[in-house]
Amino acid sequence: MKIKEKIKKEIDQMPDELLYEVEKYLKTVNKRNVEKRKIRKLHLRGQYDDINIRQKAYE
Repeated sequence: MKIKEKIKKEIDQMPDELLYEVEKYLKTVNKRNVEKRKIRKLHLRGQYDDINIRQKAYE
């Protein structure tokens, strides 16, 4: 929590004009982390491609 407290102290000392810039930066950081990549599926054309492996394991 030391870093968070340091950042809060710095923000409290900043002039109001710069706070808008900080807000813009924080919005861009949050958007970049939210984007998730899609997991690509791999088909090897083998015997397990078209069966339900979980169901098969419990049989």
